Amino acid sequence: MKKKIIQIAGAVLVAGSIGVVLASNKAKIDKAAQPVKDNAVIPVKIADVIRDSFNTAFTINGTTSSAKEVKIASEVQGKLVGLYIKNGDVVRKGQVIAQLDAGVYHAQLASVESSLAKALLDINRYTHLIEMGGATSMQLESVKLQHASLLAQKKEVLQQIAHMQILSPFNGKVENVSVETGSFVSFGTVLAQLIDNSSLKINVYLGEQEAFKVKAGQPVVVNSVVITQPQSAHISMISDKADAAGKFLTEISLPNNGKEKLKAGILADVTFSTGIAETGLSIPVSALLAGTKQATVYVVNANKVQHRTIKTGLVTPGKVQVLEGLQEGEQVVVSGQLNLENGMVVKGSK
Repeated sequence: MKKKIIQIAGAVLVAGSIGVVLASNKAKIDKAAQPVKDNAVIPVKIADVIRDSFNTAFTINGTTSSAKEVKIASEVQGKLVGLYIKNGDVVRKGQVIAQLDAGVYHAQLASVESSLAKALLDINRYTHLIEMGGATSMQLESVKLQHASLLAQKKEVLQQIAHMQILSPFNGKVENVSVETGSFVSFGTVLAQLIDNSSLKINVYLGEQEAFKVKAGQPVVVNSVVITQPQSAHISMISDKADAAGKFLTEISLPNNGKEKLKAGILADVTFSTGIAETGLSIPVSALLAGTKQATVYVVNANKVQHRTIKTGLVTPGKVQVLEGLQEGEQVVVSGQLNLENGMVVKGSK
């Protein structure tokens, strides 16, 4: 009996121990399942929102192109009997650069001129006969109409003969000659390309604020890595309609007659100066979380960050003008934004 009591007591003791272990394990599991609130303080760099001045000059890049550039094409068809140009030649306006075989048209011209001479004789003869009463005015009118028709034919043949000579439309340099003497050319066949680089143009695209601060005729400065000194140019045109991206096409005219000459197809920087300095709220460009069209920043308030949308104005390489969304004296995060979420606690340093 005593032995049974001891066995029962031992079993109760073991069961109690197991219960204690299970309870302890359950407490550990419940604790692990509870989310731990992370109250870590994120170190960031901050900057003050200040009132500052902005130079309204801005630079936009574009590509140079020839002010005059055409493809020289034949206006008639025929055999090319003379080609007087080669790549790299400099030609003058009106210079003959190619000749097509005009033999057929010269034969037509001779035939028409013979018929014209006969028609003129008929006119004189019928005029004399009418005076003598030997012909009617209707007969005279008929030969006059025939003479007028022959004159029109002669004019057309002369135009064809003129087109058999292909002339340079302006002074320029010949490139990309694509035909040889003896080849047959059709209407519209391109013989070569003519380029005049004595004046260049540069097409750039201005944003809304930029386009309304400049005007046609205004001087600009053009620079490129291939020249040692900036060159003077002017705005020749500003489009009155924005494109799909909200940009305004602006054409720059650049005289290319200095010691350092640019070529077409060169990347160039165009600097526009408005002559006006603006003041406003300023923050470093590094504070922006997105582009200037949908700009947002993190504002530090009582050691917590607030994600805020702002409206920007002028943008320079180092700072950006703030039109709406911030107040002078507020602080914005300029470094460490990638680790932040709205409401996080931060420790800011400048």
